[in-house]
Amino acid sequence: MLKEIQFGPPPAGEARGIPLSASTRVHTHGHSVGSTGCRPLGPHKNNLKNIAQWHINSWFSMRTLVILGLAYALFFHGLGAVSLWDPDEPRQAIEAREMMARGDYVHPYLNGVPYLEKPPLYPWLIILTARITGKVDEFSARLPSAVAATLLLLLTYFLGRRLDHEVSGFLSALILATNYQFLGNGREAVMDMVFALCIGLSVFLGYVSLEKEKRWLLLLALLPCAAAVLAKGPAGLVIPVGVLFFYSVATRRFKASFVPLATGSLLALALASIWFYLAGKAYIDEFILHQNITRYMTGFDHVEPFWYYFPKLFVNFLPWSIALPFATFFAYRRRLWLPLIWLLFTFLFFDVSKSKRAIYLLPCYPACALLVGTYLKERWYGFIEKRWTAILLCLFGVVLTIVPVCLFPAMGRLPLLRQIFGEGMPFLGLLVFSLTVCGLVFLLSVLRNAPGKGFLALFIYLGFLGFVYHSHYMPAVDRSSKSVRPITDHLKDVPATTPVYFYGFNSPALIFYLDRPVRIVVNPADIDAEKDDVVVIAEDSRGRADPLKAIFPAPAKARYEHDNYLIFSRKNGG
Repeated sequence: MLKEIQFGPPPAGEARGIPLSASTRVHTHGHSVGSTGCRPLGPHKNNLKNIAQWHINSWFSMRTLVILGLAYALFFHGLGAVSLWDPDEPRQAIEAREMMARGDYVHPYLNGVPYLEKPPLYPWLIILTARITGKVDEFSARLPSAVAATLLLLLTYFLGRRLDHEVSGFLSALILATNYQFLGNGREAVMDMVFALCIGLSVFLGYVSLEKEKRWLLLLALLPCAAAVLAKGPAGLVIPVGVLFFYSVATRRFKASFVPLATGSLLALALASIWFYLAGKAYIDEFILHQNITRYMTGFDHVEPFWYYFPKLFVNFLPWSIALPFATFFAYRRRLWLPLIWLLFTFLFFDVSKSKRAIYLLPCYPACALLVGTYLKERWYGFIEKRWTAILLCLFGVVLTIVPVCLFPAMGRLPLLRQIFGEGMPFLGLLVFSLTVCGLVFLLSVLRNAPGKGFLALFIYLGFLGFVYHSHYMPAVDRSSKSVRPITDHLKDVPATTPVYFYGFNSPALIFYLDRPVRIVVNPADIDAEKDDVVVIAEDSRGRADPLKAIFPAPAKARYEHDNYLIFSRKNGG
């Protein structure tokens, strides 16, 4: 763990960075530590019992348990406490529920209509978890993402161990868990985290096969790309193949790896094509040609300028993005090619696209974490030694210490804080005390040249913030604006046979929680012709609902996502 790491001047013969204490050397379980990484020495080859124990200890070390504990606190705790948010989360859940209802697991449906825009891997995973939990709900819809986030943390840890050092891998996993983008997406019922895991797994296996010079393993390394394609599209094959191709060129393994890479790509493409063949031509035309090629080349939504991703990556990878430019240059000087190529290729691939969204960059976040983790492992002691960087770190520690204390006076002025903490002053007091102590420990560690304790305090600080983010902040936002309950509460007594219309808008969350097909109309005459009982939900803005006011009795009112909605109802056609 971090407390076992001794930050300080390295002994003679060791590279400057974070040398290991005696206790940490015991935990390496037979690894020979050098400037380039950990090489497993292992026990004597004839001692099978020791071999088995060595592999168990190597994979299930205390650091692994720390990562799993952090993953539970950040990704699994209270996973189903917040409603599914429009539009992406409920859309995946609806697809899963309609597949189960229809018994058709090939063709995705949304609100009773074939859904051609995305392939079905994530709804399949929701179905799998729903079979275990008993129903499609918030927990079962988000569980695949939480599991994928946890596996990606472990993958980053083990890849960091192979690339550089066990400490580098551990720091990289903690960095990946505690940045803003990853923290949020690890709890969302969307396919992007599973997509990032499949890409990361292919890159990891490809790197291992290239280092071990096993061509057959390189061929198999691209099999997860088939799942990536079924999660989000052809980018799931292009990115891993591109990363491994340029890595093989940089390390002069191109000739030996070209045939396995090409063969593995064809094999992954063939596996993914099975679903497209079964689904039919309409899915190929819409998903491949329109949603991927047209969106990439010309863009028809989310069109952004070329510089869009630069500020997005900086903000969403905070606080670690502050070190990312320096870490990138450090990796270039150290010839740490894999995470460097992984980041640059993924970033440029999505930057060339006309259509851009911040979440598209999620597959390169493990590379960012590896770059920063390796850099801080080598340079953290030097930061404390140098006067100007030590001053900056002290100022950072002061900010960490003061900001939590400011929560008390801010409670009276910021309504959001009152919504987050409510009357829970004891919890707020505990939070402020814990964060303040962590900030002080970080500050004192810089002043007293004890960087190991400083890192520990910083990660605990960020872990607390991440926990509060999902345990208090997200439920407060859900209650205030993101939950559709203010609308669905008005429809509790509406029979399941009564048709429901959306007039002039669409909401997958409402469709999911109403648990019935909803008709979307733009012409009031289509509703007026309905002779039976009917319910119409309309957005009340810019006079959009005025035509309905002449047809229906006085509506009920509700507020959702900062907009006003009207709920019209009519019985017996009158």
